[in-house]
Amino acid sequence: MAAMAAVTASAILASAGAHAQEKPLEVWQPPQQTEPDPAKRTPQMSQPVDATDAAAQSQTRPTYPQAYTNTSRTSTRYEKDRGGFFVGVQGGKGWVYEDVDQSALMVNAGYRWQAGDVTLVGIEAAGGQLDDAEHEGWYYSGLDYASLGANARFNFGRSNPVYGLIRGGYWSAHNGDVGSVEGGYFGVGLGVDFNRHFNMSLVYTNHVYFNDAYWSDGDFYYDANRAETLMLGAEARF
Repeated sequence: MAAMAAVTASAILASAGAHAQEKPLEVWQPPQQTEPDPAKRTPQMSQPVDATDAAAQSQTRPTYPQAYTNTSRTSTRYEKDRGGFFVGVQGGKGWVYEDVDQSALMVNAGYRWQAGDVTLVGIEAAGGQLDDAEHEGWYYSGLDYASLGANARFNFGRSNPVYGLIRGGYWSAHNGDVGSVEGGYFGVGLGVDFNRHFNMSLVYTNHVYFNDAYWSDGDFYYDANRAETLMLGAEARF
C-alpha cells in the first residue's frame, strides 16, 4: 500500500509539472514610461515646407489692418516762393496836433524777398495825406506826405497765417501852414494772410520831423516834433 501511494503521488506531480510547462513563462518587466526622460529628449527636426504649401498657407492666413501712419510731408508751398510785388491801401486816423484827430489815407507799393521759412524782407514807397480838421473852434490844416524805406514781416509759424511786421525809413510832408518838413518814420503792425495773394493788417506808425534845424557856433539846434497814424489796410501780392 505504501508503495502504491508513492507511485500515485509521483505520477500526479509529473502530470502537474508537464501541464505547467505548457504555459509560457512570464518574466517581470519594469513599467514603460508614457513620456521620455526630459534629459534624454531630442529636438524634433523641422520638416522642409514645400513652396506650394507655403503659398497656400499664406493665402489662408488671416490679415490684419495696419495702424495708419501719416508719412506724407506737409506741403512747403506756403513756406516758399512768397516773395514778389505788393500794393496796399490803408485808412484810419492821424495825429499831427495833440488831441486833434485827422482822417488818414495812404497807398504803398514795393517788393519783398523770401528771407527764411517765415520771413519776408523788402522795400516800399508810400504816399498819403491827413485831412483838415476842426477842434474846439480851431481849424487845423492837413498835410500830404511821402516816404521811402524798408519793411519786413514774419509769420508766427510755418503754417500760421498771423504775422507781425515792421517798417521804417525816410519821409517828408508838406503842410499849408508851416511849409515842408522831413524826418524819419518807424512802424509796427499785426496782420493775417487770407491766402497767398491777399492779407490785411493794422499798423501804427510814428513819424518824427523837424520844424527847424540849424547849426550855430558849432552847436546843432533843432525843433523836433512827431505825427502818428493808426491805420487798417489791405494788401494784394503778386
